[in-house]
Formats: sequence, C-alpha cells, structure tokens
Amino acid sequence: MTDTPIQELISAQRWDVVFGRLLRDGQLSLADGHTRLAVGDLVSVVGWAHDLDRVTALLGVPSDQQLDLDRSAFDYRRVFVSNPKLAGQRLRDLNLPQQFGAIVTRVRRGDSELLGHDDTMLELGDRVRVVVRRERVDAVSAFFGDSYRAVSEVDILTFNLGLALGLLLGLIPIPLPGGVALKLGFAGGPLLVALVLGALERTGPLVWNLPYSANLTLRQFGLILFLAGVGTRAGYAFVATLAQGGGVPIFLAGTVITFLVALLALWIGYRLLKIPMGVLLGMVAGLQTQPAVLGFALEQTGDELPNVGYAAVYPVALITKILLAQILLALLA
Repeated sequence: MTDTPIQELISAQRWDVVFGRLLRDGQLSLADGHTRLAVGDLVSVVGWAHDLDRVTALLGVPSDQQLDLDRSAFDYRRVFVSNPKLAGQRLRDLNLPQQFGAIVTRVRRGDSELLGHDDTMLELGDRVRVVVRRERVDAVSAFFGDSYRAVSEVDILTFNLGLALGLLLGLIPIPLPGGVALKLGFAGGPLLVALVLGALERTGPLVWNLPYSANLTLRQFGLILFLAGVGTRAGYAFVATLAQGGGVPIFLAGTVITFLVALLALWIGYRLLKIPMGVLLGMVAGLQTQPAVLGFALEQTGDELPNVGYAAVYPVALITKILLAQILLALLA
C-alpha cells in the first residue's frame, strides 16, 4: 500500500475519511491526495469510528500520539465561508494545497458535521476547519471571507430574480388533451425554479443558495405567516362548516383519513422499508405539505433528519396536488 497515493487508497477501499497531518522522519507536513505513505509514517485521520477501524486495520496500528496537539508549525482554525466567489465551488477547485499549503478536514453546515472531501461543495454560511501553517492562517481566513455579518444577509438580486422566474413559470398554461390547460400557480412555479436554481448553486457571479442563517430565518418567518394566513382564512369557514348540517361527519372523516395516512406511512416506512423515524416524520410532513408538522418534527428530534425527508417528498406532493386539483375540477365541470 505504500506505493499507492492516498486518494487512490480512499477510492479503492471506499473509506469515508480525510487524512490530515503527516509525521515522517521528525518532519511534520500535510497529507494530500497525492501523498504516498511509507513504513514508519504517523498520520492523522478524520472520520467515523467504523471507517477509522478499517483504515487502521489496513495501514498499521493506532498511536497514542496526537499530532493535532502540536501547533508549533501547523495550526487549525474554523472560518466562515462568506466569500461569494467560493459558494458553489468544490474543495478540489480551490487548490488550497497549492495556494496556501492548507487542507480542509471538516465542514460544519448548520448543526451537521461533514468531512472535507474533494467533491464537497461549499455553501455560504459553512464553517470550515482549515489546517495550515501558522503564518498562513490569516491569509486563508481572508480567502474564505470569515465574516458572520456577510453570511447573515440575503442577496436581494438573486432572491427576487428567482422569485420572479418562479411566478412567471407558474402563470404559463400547460395544455392537455381535451382542451384542458393546467398551471403550476404561485406555489408550484417558484418551487420548481427553486429546485433547479438550488441544484445549479450558481450561474456566473450569481449565487442562488441562501446562507444557512438567512435561510433558517426566512423559513421561520414564512412558517409564521403561513400559520397566520391559514388561521385567518380558514377559521370562519371551519366554524361555519361545523355549524351546518353534515359538518361534523366531514370533519371526522377528514380527521380519520389524515390520521390513517400518516400512521400507515410511518408503519410501512419504519417496519418494512427500515427508514429512520426522523426522516419518516419529515416525509409525512412533506406528504401533507405541512411546514407546521415539519417544525414540530424538528423540535422533537433535535436534528436535521426531518429536513431530509421533507425535502425529498414535499416538491412532488405539492405539485401533484396542484395538478390533480385542476384535473378533477376540469373533469367534474
């Protein structure tokens, strides 16, 4: 294995790890993808416990010496990614080893900790842990931006441009056989455009992703407006329906259907498909297109798993409901 570069080892063995400092013949350096390990080397590795066990079993034996405690030559720092030029860029494209002699070992996004792989794509608001020579620490910090204020702001240009494109898409009629025309509306259009722009990350100088802190603030504010809108618009209709004849059976039928669909989805997903419960709660929230349910799931689980399930189901559920409602109206008419 000593003749194989580290990057080829990681790819061949399918390790989910990042190599950091390397001590060879008393000289401390950083291990990058082109480094070839030799007998007697001491190298630090970052990763999950089961991956570290596999690395140790193949390369050698664990050591009690902690290379990260020696900060005389190399130091590490957590810095914010606030430079718009870096948003949507992969770590390999930054050429950190060539520019600064630095490597990124971890990327913290919100409350999630990611490993700094070459194909990891940066987003505004990420906190990266950079290992670099002490004299280059400030230069690396300036390169990433390291401004908390900058990542708390919203780019008004890209935000409004994306919203405008979504609204225009929602107004475009989609012709179907029989003379029926469907529209995505003011909900489906912006959602589709947001999915496309979010996948693109950036277009030239335009960065489409919102910083994490700004994204979270807008989501919370949007949830409040959503709940307020539902309450003010549906409150009177809800009471009026219950007061009329047949209102109670309709309410009970809706309650039973909602409960059974949620319970069935949770049971099938958890018992048969072995999906984690946190992800399932987000999927149920997306299935019901209910951000309020997502908020409750996030509060109960204390992690980001519900967001994963919600993001996977919500776009399909919302667009399907919009289109099916128009198809039913057209057929009934």
